[in-house]
Amino acid sequence: NVTLDFAANQNFVLTLTGNTTLVNPSTESVGQSGFITFIQDGTGGRTITLGTDYETAGAAGLTLSSGASKTDLVPYVVVAANRILLGQPQRDFS
Repeated sequence: NVTLDFAANQNFVLTLTGNTTLVNPSTESVGQSGFITFIQDGTGGRTITLGTDYETAGAAGLTLSSGASKTDLVPYVVVAANRILLGQPQRDFS
């Protein structure tokens, strides 16, 4: 499980070494925006589960690239306390 520290960082780079849950943070600020980069490890196939503060269009969740060492970029914006909107992932950077 990973809790992003929005008070310390605006952008995040996470290397996935196993299936990961983004835990609801307590440090986000309304209007804050940036990106979260997800990098698959050498095995790949890692998944992300989202805490309830993270929202995607149509409640579709995030589908990341599954290949080993692939990188995906996900934009976000904080619109209210406990509401972090995630944009469409840009997938398959290598």
